[in-house]
Amino acid sequence: MVKKIKKNNSYSYNDRNIKPTLNDISAPTAEPLLDVHGEEASPIKRLIAYLIDLGIYLPIAIIFQYSTVNLRAQGGAENERNALYMTISIVIFAVLLYGYLPHKWQGQTIGKKLFKIRLVPTDNKKIEFSRYLIREFLIKVTVGWAAVPVSALFWLYETYILKRKDSIMLYDRLLNTRVVAATEQPKVEKTKVEKTKEDKEK
Repeated sequence: MVKKIKKNNSYSYNDRNIKPTLNDISAPTAEPLLDVHGEEASPIKRLIAYLIDLGIYLPIAIIFQYSTVNLRAQGGAENERNALYMTISIVIFAVLLYGYLPHKWQGQTIGKKLFKIRLVPTDNKKIEFSRYLIREFLIKVTVGWAAVPVSALFWLYETYILKRKDSIMLYDRLLNTRVVAATEQPKVEKTKVEKTKEDKEK
């Protein structure tokens, strides 16, 4: 006689407890890489998307930085503490905007999402959170005044001098990434448990 023990999801057979094996538990499936073989995104769309992301971050960062400088100029323990909080806040905002969102949206910042373009890997490996942060913030914002023009010149050189069809920005070449037109939407695959539950409800 087989009895199911609800407490630990095991089964009892002739007074022997049998625990479920790993095969009975549905393993999480890896997220598919979207638009890996997509067409190259328009340079105009890329530029406008970059300016939108910059327009979201810079005004808030400037206001916070200005307030931090004023608080420290006034002196006092409380002002120093508030200045530190504001500095931490703007760092967290940058991490969310340039790291968390593109990681969650699979290669899309707010600007890229609006213009339906996506950052994809060229090495068929999922882009890590740190790589998003390095590309979108450290390179394109922190040292963007130098990195973006130099990378743009590199792209022009590859496109019009070397006549390469797969020309990309210099930082994309170094980070094994490229920007393409977004056509696919993330698909959430249901686990075996969820499918069984829906079948029972039907």
